[in-house]
Amino acid sequence: MNPWTRALPPTGTLRVGVGVIGLAYLVLGIAGFALVGSDMGYDPSRTVWLFGASGLLNIGHTGVGALGLAATHTESALRAFGWLSFFAFTGLFAYSILAVTLSPLGNLANVHVANACLYGVTAVLGLLISVVPTRGSAATGHAT
Repeated sequence: MNPWTRALPPTGTLRVGVGVIGLAYLVLGIAGFALVGSDMGYDPSRTVWLFGASGLLNIGHTGVGALGLAATHTESALRAFGWLSFFAFTGLFAYSILAVTLSPLGNLANVHVANACLYGVTAVLGLLISVVPTRGSAATGHAT
């Protein structure tokens, strides 16, 4: 075995990571529906732990959680979930920063600073999931 391939993480590590992300978002979405309901608009009292909650966020969190758990079956699904997470959560991170810093009138999704941090971290993790090589994956690149 090549010493470089020993240093690569196995595919199971990515599966566990995506499963944890999916489970966290699923719990956040279901808890949002149970505790807050489906109201929209800015209201600082509607929170789940530190995170702002609204009907739109609850649907999104539950959907991402279900997709994350479903993506743990194959490596191609893991990579697709990584890219989807990267692009979606980069956009949500940008929206969250603007909604939190500018005016509560534009904060229809009721995001808070904790949401912005969560979305930024998830975007970075999504990028890592999609580009980190693993021991079980096929080699890519140019043949020399």
